[in-house]
Amino acid sequence: MAEHSSKPPNSAESADNPTLGSLFSDFIWMASGYWASPQRYKLLMLIGALIAVVGATAYMQIKFNAWNRPFYNALTRKDMPAFVEQLGVFAKLAGILLLLNVAQMWLNQTTKVVLRQGLVDDLLNEWLKPVRAFRLSNSGAMGANPDQRLQADAQHLTDLTTDLGIGLLQSTLLLLSFDFRERPDGTHVRSLCS
Repeated sequence: MAEHSSKPPNSAESADNPTLGSLFSDFIWMASGYWASPQRYKLLMLIGALIAVVGATAYMQIKFNAWNRPFYNALTRKDMPAFVEQLGVFAKLAGILLLLNVAQMWLNQTTKVVLRQGLVDDLLNEWLKPVRAFRLSNSGAMGANPDQRLQADAQHLTDLTTDLGIGLLQSTLLLLSFDFRERPDGTHVRSLCS
């Protein structure tokens, strides 16, 4: 986001024909911008906190799914003390999941703001280089209101990046929370880890 090459490493021709090598070099180019950013330590802390919160949420969802059996067993047996106990367990699980979801949303929004701050700082540094204002004024309709365009594009990029990253993390943890259990008769059943 700060001092890195302003051009991606590949030419415009390779953008039409992407390869694994070009993808890797583009990733290295973007990572170098990230590591040059003054926001990197804040982002690393936020990413670590997001991983912890998403992991805790996945674990609590597994516990919540495991709660279904004792609850419905208590209902089937018409066991009032067990039913009341399971309502208490439900209240505890629901409260913890609610807190985790609020924490995840706060971390999500904070990450977007920190990412946008770093991106806008870098874009402003590029924008304020000598002769840049002259080029913008002569670029036609695209150069009209560049400050508004900068804000909207930065917000859109950081929102998509953060939402995609968190969604990928949640989906990966959900996938990893499943396993295959073997029944006594030798068949396999896919179930949640317990």
